[in-house]
Amino acid sequence: MPDLDRTRALAPLLLAKARTDLAMARIVLDRGEDLEPWAAVFHAQQAGEKALKSMLIAEGIDPPHTHDLEDLRGLLPAASQVGASGPDIQRLNKFSAAVRYVMRFQEVPDPTWAEAEAAVAVAIRIVDAVTAQIRGR
Repeated sequence: MPDLDRTRALAPLLLAKARTDLAMARIVLDRGEDLEPWAAVFHAQQAGEKALKSMLIAEGIDPPHTHDLEDLRGLLPAASQVGASGPDIQRLNKFSAAVRYVMRFQEVPDPTWAEAEAAVAVAIRIVDAVTAQIRGR
């Protein structure tokens, strides 16, 4: 198998990880008060990030080491359907670093449950859109 084909074969594997992150985000929402909303936002952002990176891989583009969903979206061909608008991606991206690096982002408040629900909804749309495109190849 040529290197590009081998690399592209990784796209569904990374997409499966995105679906697992999405499932974890949903579990946090379902458990509600037993957990905290930042965990749902973290896994939602991770699902979006992994889905976009899997699409980049499927396009033959080596994804950069970044958590920034806007940067990842910007590397995709213009015709790529990612299931989320620019403002949706910005909202999901909002907590990408803050929930990971608490000491550096102390001024950023933790997300609310409403923000967590919105983040998971965006992640669902991204993962579904990317899944449809990768499976349609």
